[in-house]
Amino acid sequence: MDYINLPNNGKIYIDLREQVGSIGNSFRLSGLAKILTMPSKWINRAEKWHWIYTFIYEDGKTFGIEIDYNDKFVCKC
Repeated sequence: MDYINLPNNGKIYIDLREQVGSIGNSFRLSGLAKILTMPSKWINRAEKWHWIYTFIYEDGKTFGIEIDYNDKFVCKC
């Protein structure tokens, strides 16, 4: 998976490239965390987890995107 599909048909890339938000501000991937409060699931003989991808704007504000076991968008947090 190279990007996250958003509900509005947009994409956010999950590499270190700089991207531009909907109101013109730049952001990039800052971190990745496994959600340990949710149990893992075995899908196609692979253990899967929920993840939070954290992005940072150039002004220092952050936002996160939660991804489910099937690499699908869950929510912006």
